[in-house]
Amino acid sequence: MGDTSKKKYQTGLVLSGGGTRGFAHLGALKAFKEHDIKPDIIAGVSAGSIVGALYADGEDAEKALKALSTKRLLGFLEFIFPRRGLVKMTGLEKTLSSTLKAKKIEDLEIPLIIFAVNINTAKLEKFDKGDLVKAVIASSSIPVVFPPVKMGDHYYLDGGIINNFPADVIRDECEKVIGINVNPIGEFENINSLKSIAERTFHISMRNQEASKEEFCDIYIEPEGLDKFGLLDISKANEIFELGYKETKKVLKKQ
Repeated sequence: MGDTSKKKYQTGLVLSGGGTRGFAHLGALKAFKEHDIKPDIIAGVSAGSIVGALYADGEDAEKALKALSTKRLLGFLEFIFPRRGLVKMTGLEKTLSSTLKAKKIEDLEIPLIIFAVNINTAKLEKFDKGDLVKAVIASSSIPVVFPPVKMGDHYYLDGGIINNFPADVIRDECEKVIGINVNPIGEFENINSLKSIAERTFHISMRNQEASKEEFCDIYIEPEGLDKFGLLDISKANEIFELGYKETKKVLKKQ
């Protein structure tokens, strides 16, 4: 991994996007706690930014699971007239606002970098300060499925459009990088709606540009079995959490 001297951070954690497969990130964090692993910086995209924000704020993994899988959060799939997107994330936004102690990214206990795509400039932007919830929602706004988020004069969408697994971005600052990718790809038969087509198309594009990122990680975790879950499958939260927990335990035992 090259020269590891004089790096700014000892351990960096990368959390990929993957919709509600991101519950596997929480399972992994439970395993980290049992192995006394705590990152010094976190880079998160989409679902990874949601989990990263809660974790960097000091939230316990299992408490975060409970908060994010509550029936109240189903409002995050509230359908709206399809002008800019098919669903809006009202429930998620309210849950994050009421759960997070920090209101700004720079106030978190652990440094966090959130990535979102500026659709006006077509560039990936990173957020390490400013409105925490707004940055998370922007980073999590899957194109077509969710409407873009306005910040300043520009509109933003899911960071996974350009970089769904930003291990390369923090590699040079960290002596060790742990990467968790919750975006495996398998066969998909449920192509019966505009939403499912949008999900699948986005999923394929994310996976394609993740392929070369594993090499930036000292420890790489990709839980098996996640490909059978959709990007918006909140009802399977506990099962997804367990897959992340078990796979991370297995990988860490080999270290």
